[in-house]
Amino acid sequence: MTTMQLECFLAVAETLSFAKAAGKLSVTQPAVTQQIRALEEEMDVQLFKRTTRIVRLTPEGHVFLNDARSILNMIYFTKKRFQEHNSKESLPFCIGCHSHDELMLLPEVLKGMKQEYPVIHPVFQVIPFQHLFQLLAEELVDVIISFQEKNKKESYGTYREFVRIPVMGIMTVQHPMAAKSHLTKKDLASERIILIEPQRCPGRLNDICHELTKDKAVTDLMLCDTPEAALLLAKAGFGIAILPKLTDMADRGLAYIPINGADMLSYGAYYKSVKGKPLLKLFLQLCREYFSRTLS
Repeated sequence: MTTMQLECFLAVAETLSFAKAAGKLSVTQPAVTQQIRALEEEMDVQLFKRTTRIVRLTPEGHVFLNDARSILNMIYFTKKRFQEHNSKESLPFCIGCHSHDELMLLPEVLKGMKQEYPVIHPVFQVIPFQHLFQLLAEELVDVIISFQEKNKKESYGTYREFVRIPVMGIMTVQHPMAAKSHLTKKDLASERIILIEPQRCPGRLNDICHELTKDKAVTDLMLCDTPEAALLLAKAGFGIAILPKLTDMADRGLAYIPINGADMLSYGAYYKSVKGKPLLKLFLQLCREYFSRTLS
């Protein structure tokens, strides 16, 4: 995935025209077409529906739009950082994660880092797809906080666990099962289930959700693109959300009930190496201490 590919994708997405995108980028139309095709082949997905008359984004293209912008912004600021002469006045530290909900885990950790390094400048990349791990491979982020992924290539980095987190069934406090101490698959059999879209969901959570819902009709499932959206639907009474208890959930309108038999999920950090990286070492240490104290 190259900067030119992303720029071509965004230009076509904004103009819905390969010719206009080429003019905007001051390149030829065949060059734009070639870049888009290479990007689609690398991602193994069709980003645009195109005919002789129209060009429009596919559903996958719409999903990738924000990711492409985020990646280009990260590259822009990385280049700008090295072009400026005041690099000694700040210490950039880039943290990647898959949802904004995860950022709320970090205030105390960042506060501790600021005490040790007053000129630290945290930068965040919130990207729900595997492109985030590509940024780590290219060292455009220092660390990723994430649930442990299945079969993640070693080239993406080392994984260090901070804490193990239970999977919960989340529902309104008025729900008939809200007073239960735990939920079983049988309890969920007659309920509508709210899930995170598979491509945005941690792999191990996907396995648990698949096992719990494999016998359910499609009409009994609701898919959301973020944990926040799933919680919103649960609070509105649309069903039971299946989510890990990632944060200190304190919404009095919701009941959070462990699911019997569901494996605990490992939550931690992916990084390339701590050698010569005192900021990363401190971040990992503070995260381990904070998460084990507040989430375990």
